[in-house]
Amino acid sequence: MKRLSYLSLAIALVCLATMMIQVPVPATKGFLNLGDSLVITLAIVFGARFGFWAGALGSALADILTGYLHWAPWTFIIKGFEGLIVGAIASKSFREKNSIDYKTGIGVFSGSMFMAFGYLIAGAVMYSWAASWVDMPANLVQGIGSAVISIPVLYALRKIPAIFGSWEKKI
Repeated sequence: MKRLSYLSLAIALVCLATMMIQVPVPATKGFLNLGDSLVITLAIVFGARFGFWAGALGSALADILTGYLHWAPWTFIIKGFEGLIVGAIASKSFREKNSIDYKTGIGVFSGSMFMAFGYLIAGAVMYSWAASWVDMPANLVQGIGSAVISIPVLYALRKIPAIFGSWEKKI
């Protein structure tokens, strides 16, 4: 029950982080946001399944609430699998070693690239390959920016025993 409560809170936080700052991308009628950095952080700290649901539901909910309903099904799949990929590659290593290592970097990079290429394919299906390729640099910036934000947050979290040291035993 406690894990479900944490997941519900995570979904709400991802939704809010996605909605707080949105930079529109006219070519595909999408937007850049801060939600990915939270999806990455949650997936590494809490694991792959947690990352999947937080990313899928939180990001899709933000699309629905901000008028991007046409992107919500794509976002559900793309952001969900972004969290799943990051968590599957990086979470165990981060929890066992309590540090950021090459697996963390590989996980974050893989999840970010999945997100960027996922939106490339979604944009091509919805609009055209030409419009989707125009949007690709923005998606790469979002992926790289999310990694740049999430890595220092993870570094800070691992230094706080009250947060990192106790959650694993309680959940």
